[in-house]
Amino acid sequence: MVHPTPIHRRPGFHVRLGFVPLLDSAPLIVARELGLFDAEGLDVELVREGSWASLRDKVTFGLLDGAHMLAPMPLSMSLAHDRPRVPVVVGMVLSRNGNGISLGNKLYDDLVRSGTDLDNPIATAGELLNVARMRGTPIRLASVAPWSSHDLQLRDWLASAGPDAEHHVQIIPVSPIQMVDAIRSDAIEGCCVGEPWNSVLEYEKLGRILHSGHQIWQNSPEKVLGMRADWTEQHGVMHRHLLRALLAACQWLDNPHNHRLLREMLARPEYLGEQINVLDNHPYSLFHPRLQQHFFRHSANFPWLSQAHWLASRLTLRGQLGPVSGKMLRQVVRPDLFRDAAASMGIDTPVVDSKTEGRHQRPFTLSGRYGPVDVASDRLLGERLHDWLGDNHDRAGSPNNDAPRTKTATKTGPDQGN
Repeated sequence: MVHPTPIHRRPGFHVRLGFVPLLDSAPLIVARELGLFDAEGLDVELVREGSWASLRDKVTFGLLDGAHMLAPMPLSMSLAHDRPRVPVVVGMVLSRNGNGISLGNKLYDDLVRSGTDLDNPIATAGELLNVARMRGTPIRLASVAPWSSHDLQLRDWLASAGPDAEHHVQIIPVSPIQMVDAIRSDAIEGCCVGEPWNSVLEYEKLGRILHSGHQIWQNSPEKVLGMRADWTEQHGVMHRHLLRALLAACQWLDNPHNHRLLREMLARPEYLGEQINVLDNHPYSLFHPRLQQHFFRHSANFPWLSQAHWLASRLTLRGQLGPVSGKMLRQVVRPDLFRDAAASMGIDTPVVDSKTEGRHQRPFTLSGRYGPVDVASDRLLGERLHDWLGDNHDRAGSPNNDAPRTKTATKTGPDQGN
């Protein structure tokens, strides 16, 4: 258990980290407010940004050393084929789950009246397209950025209804902090966004949560710590201290007894401020149970190469990346850096870097350095399997291990790991 450290600022190694004011920026905020950065000899300046594009640009131009980033964002920045590349290193996952697919009231009511099973994402995607066909105009939805897990989850959900989904739905980027106003003004009819914005939509009676991102990909990596690669190379020891502080913060966050203090931290104006205060009377003022957001349990912070490859494959499918090899992925996603920091804190980690994504419908165990390690379920919508064999054998020189195999599962059973 992590205990708050009395705040006593002392000169430390200065680091500038950006964040977008969302609930899953909490690890950075907690690490600063509890003195966890300070305890690691770090003087961390947190810089609030209004959009993911602004955060990306400031990291690109070196105005920030790193940031709380969307999980696909470091891949998009480091491996871009249509603009200059900015190498970014991911040393840990900050949070899993937390996205919601929410619809404005009119569109949600249309689905209710249709009699569609609202718990079945494939059925609701099909009915949404029927609504678009009947009215003769595309449905207007939004994600927070084209290179976001929100956008990929939204498109994977719609694609489950058939190949013509893109002809009946228009998806535009909208900053998270503008999403509620976009629904209110009828500029969009639904969105995929992180918290607290789904809860705000429900609280203000502007819409309803239809699905969680967890229903599209269980326990997907949502936010990561992305640091400029040049900074990480120059300051490897400080990067290790940064990971240690954030790991301690994530462990603290998964303890529900700490959530009252967390809410007080987030409500400060330099962090989330009014975005949290508006939910004072909401039954779920922080963590909506449908969205299953978590920060530490079941090896949440481990940066899986197989998950990075799945994200890269979705970006490639959408034309945002070219072909991605295992070597390219390993320059961005660094399980070795995470293992080193975790081991220094007595936290065990899986000994493999990849697993078959989509195989596990329940938590399971894998071998760690010192014994079994708990790992979260990873089921994909439609029982898909992403069987990427780019693990340790690839580093040993096996010629074909970067070839992914994505298919629909024909059989499911007890989760025994890989």
